[in-house]
Amino acid sequence: MKVFMRPTMKFNEGNRMSSHETVLFEKCPLCGQAKITIEKPRRLLFSKPKINACPRCSAEFAAKGSDNYQLVFCEPRSLVGRHNCRDRIFRGCYLDAVFSKAEWQQISEGGESSAFARFLEMSEKFCLGLLPTYPSEGLPFTLESGEVVHYVSSPVYLDEKKPSQGKASDEGTFFLTNKRIGFVYPSGTLTIRLGNIMQVEDTSPGFLVKAKGSHEPWYFFPPANDPALAAVRGAIRNLKRKG
Repeated sequence: MKVFMRPTMKFNEGNRMSSHETVLFEKCPLCGQAKITIEKPRRLLFSKPKINACPRCSAEFAAKGSDNYQLVFCEPRSLVGRHNCRDRIFRGCYLDAVFSKAEWQQISEGGESSAFARFLEMSEKFCLGLLPTYPSEGLPFTLESGEVVHYVSSPVYLDEKKPSQGKASDEGTFFLTNKRIGFVYPSGTLTIRLGNIMQVEDTSPGFLVKAKGSHEPWYFFPPANDPALAAVRGAIRNLKRKG
């Protein structure tokens, strides 16, 4: 009896699948030092293109819809110049950001996305204590004598140890006055006096606030490009000046 063996294909050096490589970005948006390229196998019709990591700083991008791309990995120690993480303002980071190809190209030339540029500008002002004053009509709580509202953000999520998974009960509105933080959500109202705050720290994509007498810090997760953290730091700065 003859035994028919199914032929096997060996992928050796002479039979390796070729790929077509094109340039996605002439300059890496993060380091501006190397090209970001895309590879697509020539023989596989339905294969997904592979976006190669930056050979200079290891930044990795992924396609997100038509002509949109997301930064999915970066190595801060490899960055130089304008996008060095140490030079950014708190959550001033492009990790996980999704922009069009044109916007990433603008960033590669040293610019910023319009929303991100506004975030950086507002953060710098807020950190110095240059805070706006919001109307007090329709607030869900009563202001004290001499109290004004400096910042309002919504929706903001609250969770004690990690980012919220979108639970409706965790969603609320964040209020900042010259005397306190107020967070109003379905479970109630959280009040933190600025004078009792011991620690404020960036925990991207949110920030934590630790106050006297509390066993655990509170974690707040505002919308992207929201300078709420900078506003809190600025309000504390102003309070200390008066003290």
